[in-house]
Amino acid sequence: MNGAPRSYLLVVNPVSGRGGGRSRAAALADALSDPSNVDVAETRERGEATEIASERGPDYDRVIAVGGDGTLNEVLTGLWSLGRTAHELPELGFLPSGTANAAAPAFNLRTEPVEVARSLEASDLKSDGSPGATSRPVDVGLVRSAGGDRPFLLWCGAGYDAVVIDALNSARTGQMGILGLVRRAPGVAASIARYQESPVRAVVDSDVWTELGGVIVANVADIAFGGTIAGAADAFDGRLDVVAVSSGVKARLPLLGLSMLGSGLQSARAARWAPASHVELSSPGKVPVQIDGEPAGQLPIEVRVVPGGIRLLLT
Repeated sequence: MNGAPRSYLLVVNPVSGRGGGRSRAAALADALSDPSNVDVAETRERGEATEIASERGPDYDRVIAVGGDGTLNEVLTGLWSLGRTAHELPELGFLPSGTANAAAPAFNLRTEPVEVARSLEASDLKSDGSPGATSRPVDVGLVRSAGGDRPFLLWCGAGYDAVVIDALNSARTGQMGILGLVRRAPGVAASIARYQESPVRAVVDSDVWTELGGVIVANVADIAFGGTIAGAADAFDGRLDVVAVSSGVKARLPLLGLSMLGSGLQSARAARWAPASHVELSSPGKVPVQIDGEPAGQLPIEVRVVPGGIRLLLT
């Protein structure tokens, strides 16, 4: 073994996945060979994972979020608030136990607790050639709004993307998947129908885009439910990928959704795509925002990329 065993803090949303978060965290802790190096902290309310990660995270080598994408984002936010470089922060891991778990396919992560434990421990065992987890600096998107700065690993969106996310969040229970998405389609359609579109203006680096119905700023190619935003998006390339749809596309949203399940939203006729390191989004009206699949206020926002901002455990 290379050096002392790693210490772990598991930050657990116990109600995620219809209550499966607690049992999955216990399975992971039990599968790690030295329980004395593993501590578990459960959250009781939204936002508490951020507090736990910021207050207790620096005392550990690795902080593992056990929950959904929202829990992962909260843990990331807590570590990010410390204002340290990637190599000064604990390594960030993820054991999915939520609704969509988009981070798992986006980063090709293992999902079974025992397999994740083996991968994590194999990263310490190099003499036997075991294929273990790797720790790699990953790009972080940073959203600045009136409420302050908030990081993301996956994507943020304004307009129709955020409307859909809000509708799904208001009705979700347990792991959703495609069938769950289909069951919630009527509620999503009703939310879209009620939404009063306001034109979005985007400054993509130095390029100005106007009369937009929605904008997605992606750090990864794939998101929830098998959808693809931009096939070229890569969380390790030091840039973000911006995909926007034109105003007045409400009636064509089902086709845009099909594009996401096919070649990607960027290939749709109503879409515009570009790589960028800095994006400003604004609107004269009320346009909702989502960050990593969680509602996050309204425009205006400013988004920039921080290359290699945190070390992500690729299990």
